Amino acid sequence: MPKNIPSYDLSTVLEGPDPAPLLALNFGFARARVLSAALELGVFTELARAPRTSAALAGALRCDGEAVRRLLDALTELGLVRGDDASGREVTELSRAHLVEGGPGFLGEHFAEVLAQWDSWGGLADLVRSGRRGGDLGDPGARGLHRGMFGGAFALAARVATAVVEALRPAPVGRVLDLTAGGGEWGIALAVSDPTARVTAHDDLSLLAGARARVAELGLLDRFDFVPADFDRPPFPDGSFDTVVMAHAGRFAGPAAAGRLIQECARVLRPGGTLLIADVMRPAPGEPTLSRSMLDLSLLVNTTEGGLPEPDEYLARMEKSGVTAKESVTRGLVTALTGERR
Repeated sequence: MPKNIPSYDLSTVLEGPDPAPLLALNFGFARARVLSAALELGVFTELARAPRTSAALAGALRCDGEAVRRLLDALTELGLVRGDDASGREVTELSRAHLVEGGPGFLGEHFAEVLAQWDSWGGLADLVRSGRRGGDLGDPGARGLHRGMFGGAFALAARVATAVVEALRPAPVGRVLDLTAGGGEWGIALAVSDPTARVTAHDDLSLLAGARARVAELGLLDRFDFVPADFDRPPFPDGSFDTVVMAHAGRFAGPAAAGRLIQECARVLRPGGTLLIADVMRPAPGEPTLSRSMLDLSLLVNTTEGGLPEPDEYLARMEKSGVTAKESVTRGLVTALTGERR
C-alpha cells in the first residue's frame, strides 16, 4: 500500500451520510438555467396555445428539434411541463399561472432579474474574504433599472399584502401614500379594504407604469394617483396623508437610508395617522428562518449597505420619527409593523 494514504473499511463509505443532497445542491444552477432558457425561448407561452410535440414546438420556435426534446424532458422532470411526444406536451397549472407571458400572474420578468445576479454571486467567495460589497439594488434611484425585482413579483407580493391588510383591518385608511409602490400591491390591498380610500402611488416612472396597468385592470383607476419618485424629499406637504406605506425598501437601502425614508413617511403623515412598514426581517430566536438567510446573503452580494433588519431596529426609528408602535403581523417571510403619528 502506498505510504501516507489512510486505509478504511468499505462500510465507512457505505454506511455514512448519503451525499445525494449535496449533488442536487451543486446542480441547482442548471435548474435555474433550464427555467431561464425556457422563458427566453417562449416555451411556456407557445405550449399554452395548444399541446405540441417537441418537433412541432421546435418548428414554431425555430429551434433544434433534439435540443427542444431534451429541454422539454427536463421541464417535465421539474414539474413545469407534462405529457410526451405521443400525446403532446402541455404546460402544467403552475406554469400556466406564472410562466405564460401576458397573464396576470406572470413572474418571468422577476425570474430574469434574479438570474441577472449570476455574475455577482460568482464572486461570493472573494466578497466573504474581503468584505468589499457592490451592486446597486440598494440605490432608490436604480429601482427603475430593476423592474423585475421591484415590480415584477406582483403575483407573490399581492398575496402577502392582502393577507397582512386583512389581518390588520386598518379601514378606514383614508388618503394613502404608497411611498415605494413597486408593483402596486399594497396600495391595491388597502384600496380593496376601504372603498372610500384614495391612493397615491409613488415610485420610479417605469414601475408606476406597471402598477397603473394593474390598477386599471382591477377597475380602481379612478381612486389612484401616480407620482414620479423623489426619495430624497417626496413632493408632498407635511401631514397630507392618513395612511403611509413603506414596503420592501429598507432592507435594500440599509439602516441609514431606511431611517431617512421613515422620517419622510412620518413627515407627510397627519397626527393620528397610521404608518405601515412591511419588509422581510430577521426572525426572533427560535423562529424558523425559511429563506431569510439566503435573502440576507443576497443583500450582501447585491447592495452596498442592505441587510435584513431587526424589527426592533425599525420600531426604534419609528419612535425617533414621532410614531408610536401599534400592531404587528407576520405572513410568510414578511413582517408588517404599524404605528400612530403623535
